[in-house]
Amino acid sequence: TVQAGKWTHVTKLVSADIPGVPETLIRAADKQTPRTTCLTVQQAAANPQVLLHAPGATCSSRSYTLAAGKIRGQSVCRVDELPTPVRTVTTGTYSAKGYVTRSVTTGTRNGRPLKVVTASSGRWLGGTCK
Repeated sequence: TVQAGKWTHVTKLVSADIPGVPETLIRAADKQTPRTTCLTVQQAAANPQVLLHAPGATCSSRSYTLAAGKIRGQSVCRVDELPTPVRTVTTGTYSAKGYVTRSVTTGTRNGRPLKVVTASSGRWLGGTCK
């Protein structure tokens, strides 16, 4: 079971092919700034996958399975930077106090296909959220 409490997360860009956006600009936007979230006891018991949700994304469907130390999931979400929804497939591993994932996001920009691959990790900081 994933621990309730305070978590820190970092997402790193592995690769990106976004039509009309130079790779240097994409790399410059890859800040890898850690973010923190609080997972409630109820979320940890019933819905621990909320740890994996991208901040700022509005999703019409999300399907994640966390079982036997493995993470598998997919989502269809809208992000501010794109006019059409993107589909993300996520795989990885988890324990009570951490996770590692790889996500492949696909969609279109200006009628051309885009693909972004990211690697994320999260670590439990403790039971109290302050």
